[in-house]
Amino acid sequence: MKPSSYLKNLQLSTNWRAQYNPLRGLTIAQLVAMLEAAERGNYAQLQWLFRFVEKRNPILRAVLQRRQASLTRLDWDIRFRDGATTPRTLAARQAAVLREAYEGIGNLREAVTFLALAEFRGYAHLERHFDSRGRTVRLQPVPQWFWARLGPEAPWQYNAQARPGLPMPSDPVLDPSRFIFRENDSPIDEIAVIAHVRQSLSQKDWDGFVETYGLPPLFLELPPDIPAEREAEYQAQAEAIIGDARGTIPHGTKIHTVDSGSRGQNPFAEHLRYQDEMIVLAATGGKLTVLAESGSGTLAGSAHQKAFDDITESEAALISEIFQQQFDGPLLAKHFPGQPQLAYFELAATRSLDPADVIDQALKLARAGYEIDPAELAEKTGYRVRLRNYPIPPLPKAPTPLPEIETEPTLHEI
Repeated sequence: MKPSSYLKNLQLSTNWRAQYNPLRGLTIAQLVAMLEAAERGNYAQLQWLFRFVEKRNPILRAVLQRRQASLTRLDWDIRFRDGATTPRTLAARQAAVLREAYEGIGNLREAVTFLALAEFRGYAHLERHFDSRGRTVRLQPVPQWFWARLGPEAPWQYNAQARPGLPMPSDPVLDPSRFIFRENDSPIDEIAVIAHVRQSLSQKDWDGFVETYGLPPLFLELPPDIPAEREAEYQAQAEAIIGDARGTIPHGTKIHTVDSGSRGQNPFAEHLRYQDEMIVLAATGGKLTVLAESGSGTLAGSAHQKAFDDITESEAALISEIFQQQFDGPLLAKHFPGQPQLAYFELAATRSLDPADVIDQALKLARAGYEIDPAELAEKTGYRVRLRNYPIPPLPKAPTPLPEIETEPTLHEI
């Protein structure tokens, strides 16, 4: 398969799929059929549905964007393996090769974010684009509805027309040397789409409930001795009032409202909230703290951030392993055949520091006699910095404590 082969079919596939809204008339039975087809390797319809639900379900969209945003803030680095017994010069040379390769990828953040979608959609494929020297210059995300396979353990095949059904014998088999891919056997979106369909049905019933019981029934009490031939006139006036019209009614007419008692029995809000909680549980590993609304803003915000920091740390480690196995390994084997692989790519599994924290740490190191590279300090803080030529004043000394004054013991102490 050529590096940009899927792009030739992307427009054609998108054109006909753009006319198809999988949410229109979607039922639980249809969704179950899609899920069963995906277990057999027929992913096109289910993946197209995932895309629509991610765009239209507010809870799923919020959690997905929050998780992706956490990943884009992470730095990456090339590290050395611990306990290496070979000369460090080999590790340094390998690290230089890896750093040059990753710095040459023009969309590394986009690639990392797309690999994170495997948690939601079940898999993600990045197609490697090469320059004239064979170096990877781009990792192009391939939409998930272009892939199919003949079972959970079968090799991936490229479905160029994104057609429903199992792959054809003519569909190309994925070449591992041209792709970086990730799989997840328990995708979040499978749970989310079930909750979304249930929410849609519940919302429809709630809309009908509001239409029926949102306004109390209105009745006009006619004045006494109204001729039968004028009752139609009063009925028309009553319908106009119910229709939100403005006007007058004849003297002596009374308006009555009737409360059926059913308006207070509303199970729909609780049902919708429950489905939201199921999506959050699936997308955050059971951390419902992201839905917390009580308490102070600082405490709630801290709980939210802690939950997503934990998720980001785990996600970063998994994506790092994908790159180490599918990118670092083959590249180092090519440049250092038969040599142990001592360097590797890693996403920093911590949040980026606040500039004030970085400056504070730099100041403490300077007072201890150490110096931070100005270029690295500028990168971390966003400030343009340069070294100054006069010494840094020492930390102020703690005040000398006053001497203790001896006193005569009291009678109680004796």
